[in-house]
Amino acid sequence: MEILSSIVGTVAEHTVVPIGRQASYLIFYKDNFSMLEVYVKDLEAAKERITHSIEEERRKGKKIEIVVMNWLKKVDEVIEKANQLQNDPRRANARCSAWPFPNLILRHRLSRKATKIVKDFIEVQEKGKSDQIGYHPTRKLLKEIIMKALTHPNSCNIGVYGLAGVGKTTLVNEVSQISKQQKLFDTVTTTNVTKYPDIKRIQGEIADLLGLQFDEETILGRAERLRQRIMMEKNILVILDDIWTKLDLKKVGIPFGNEHNGCKLLMTSRNLDVLLQMDVPKDFTFKLELMSENESWELFQIMAGDVVKDINLQSLASQVAKQCRGLPLVVATVARAMKHQRDVQSWKDALRRLQHDDHLTIFSALELSYNWLESDEMRDVFLLFALFPCEK
Repeated sequence: MEILSSIVGTVAEHTVVPIGRQASYLIFYKDNFSMLEVYVKDLEAAKERITHSIEEERRKGKKIEIVVMNWLKKVDEVIEKANQLQNDPRRANARCSAWPFPNLILRHRLSRKATKIVKDFIEVQEKGKSDQIGYHPTRKLLKEIIMKALTHPNSCNIGVYGLAGVGKTTLVNEVSQISKQQKLFDTVTTTNVTKYPDIKRIQGEIADLLGLQFDEETILGRAERLRQRIMMEKNILVILDDIWTKLDLKKVGIPFGNEHNGCKLLMTSRNLDVLLQMDVPKDFTFKLELMSENESWELFQIMAGDVVKDINLQSLASQVAKQCRGLPLVVATVARAMKHQRDVQSWKDALRRLQHDDHLTIFSALELSYNWLESDEMRDVFLLFALFPCEK
């Protein structure tokens, strides 16, 4: 009896079930196409939502995940297949044939195809449920993006923004060096604008790199002379570092806009709004994010040297690097301060100070540097330099 039941079950599995499935394509013909229409609307809405999210992530300076872009491509393909099937002229013939009943063969084929596309929709929807839309590009990638922006025919003004100590100056200095090496510009000049711009100093720093000497005493006279000199350059890159408020380029003597298409400006600021006020297009503003833990640890190892290779200190050193909050300035300062500290307790003290001081990480780093200077004389020199304004 058990053998008979097994045989019947096997026969049913290979005959009744497939027959039922094939029959369902005929029975649920209208339902399958109605379901397909619903999935098309749902997926179009999901696509619109993801597209808006992509635009928002790009405004934040993020790159878009490749899987997201591939998903959008797949969505377009599936929707296109669905639309082609829905608009298939044969659907009219599936409703009836020469006989007073529907064309069953065609009806079966179309319904089966609709069911398959619905399965594709379900699969695409599942893959589109990830919350991760964008990611912050690494520093190396961001540098490559900026280099491409410099060669873009429509880029006149380019801006980099980010927190104090995040590495904006280092980044644009590297861009400057690469531009010189690749001979992208005949001349590359750099000046530090600072919180309180000294127009004469800025003019002088740019002029020095152009071999220009001023006879004029007034800022206005120097500006006109500088502007004329820059206009003589076929292509020139002017780097304006650390802009706090809108800088009057005309007052400095820097051509802008369509005045000299060969003059490109690369600016840095802590504030995106400042760059926008400097007429940097949104598409050419790039945010420099904090370093990742891996990037922080790599920099820390370079700056601290062999001390971090000590197996007794590696774990502590890694934790200290992590507490630097991804700020290159802090990582470099702390790493240099710890370079000659080979006892475990010193590293524990450093870690404790950084952990204790959540909001003053830079000051904690400077304190470590100060405390571990080799002599009182060096500490006095440190304090003396601290009295001078940064632009001096």
